[in-house]
Amino acid sequence: MNLSGVDRELDASEGQVVREVMIQIKALLNDSGRSRDVGIWKAILCEPPADQMPLRREIGRQLEPQLRPMAENGSFPVPVVGFLAQWFDWHSLQDAVSQEEEREYPVPDPGREPQDDEAPQMVNFWPAVIGWIIGLVILATLFGGMGGGS
Repeated sequence: MNLSGVDRELDASEGQVVREVMIQIKALLNDSGRSRDVGIWKAILCEPPADQMPLRREIGRQLEPQLRPMAENGSFPVPVVGFLAQWFDWHSLQDAVSQEEEREYPVPDPGREPQDDEAPQMVNFWPAVIGWIIGLVILATLFGGMGGGS
């Protein structure tokens, strides 16, 4: 049987790398905060030798039944879904990511006037004013005694 370098059986050390990556991914999925960070996904999956194509394909094959439904139902933010789709060549997720990005970032219509729901943000300046007054009082107290008054 003549297999290409990508579609060949994994040797024992490659199988061990796949098992270790799977353990890391399962631990990551148990931490909802960390699983939403695309940087952590990249750190686990892009680390050599797990980044080699035969290993990527095997990791993707093992993760797909669990991760693809989670990615499709919104369990992960768009950057994580986009990375997983690109990394594992999951084309249906890539389409979903591009649709989601279009929804999140609509192209502004130049002829459209701002709506009432886009009210300008109000900034409360009173804490800054009070801070300046207190600072001036402290400085006046410190330097008031240095004048050598009567």
